[in-house]
Amino acid sequence: MKFRRRWDAPSKYFHELMSLAPCLQKVIKNEGASYVQAPFFLSTCKFMERYLTSNEIKSLLQLSNRELKHMRENGLLQFKKVKNRFLYFVPSTNSILNYSLGEQLINWHQKKHGSKISNSPHNVQTIRSLEKLVWDLLLPIERHFGKETVHVTYGFTSTELKRYISKYSSANTYPALDQHASYEKNAKDNSICSRGGAACDFYVLGMPSSDIVKFISKHLEYDRIYYYGADRPLHVSVNLNESTRHLQIMRVSEKGRRYPSKKAFGEAAIKLAKEL
Repeated sequence: MKFRRRWDAPSKYFHELMSLAPCLQKVIKNEGASYVQAPFFLSTCKFMERYLTSNEIKSLLQLSNRELKHMRENGLLQFKKVKNRFLYFVPSTNSILNYSLGEQLINWHQKKHGSKISNSPHNVQTIRSLEKLVWDLLLPIERHFGKETVHVTYGFTSTELKRYISKYSSANTYPALDQHASYEKNAKDNSICSRGGAACDFYVLGMPSSDIVKFISKHLEYDRIYYYGADRPLHVSVNLNESTRHLQIMRVSEKGRRYPSKKAFGEAAIKLAKEL
């Protein structure tokens, strides 16, 4: 059975992605855990296995219930059963970036800038970081707050897109630090961002960003959070190396300029989030 890929990136990239398949395979941790049950999930989500629920794998692979059952019963998908639920491992020939949240990370610019510029990641570490951003932050948030509630307003920025934004819409962008470019390099073969990792700005439909900060800081593994206000999108990032768990509160001056206010790290960030 052929999978219909939902990612709108150029078809050439899929051949690159296939060639990188060994690099995209995930290490399964904590074999006995189930992260689909909310109480258990909230206490152990930092050690989640990277499995998808039945609805999530159907969405990723564009399968019907019948097709999913056929693949499961014929050994075409790796899965485990926890009580009355099936949990599925993403095939190594696919990527969580083909899931709706991953698509948002890549294609966000089409809506915001009306641009059809290629926004495909080229660096293997970039792909790994974007996948980690979906697995460790966006997907747990979607599971907790509800399907189709997470809306990415600013996602991954390729070299080509970064060049476009710098020319036409550079206000309040800091590519050397904001992690939106991940591990991509410029025309001089230098890293665009010195921090690596991967980042996005997003909001959760019907929820103040302050509640999202509290949830992330207490339950999820993150690198940096920039909070701009309860009614503003939240900036979050992950890192392939050790996470800083840095929460930075940002304020806006009377002239509309952003400036840093309180900040905290680790457990102190959880306490600071409670003040929002």
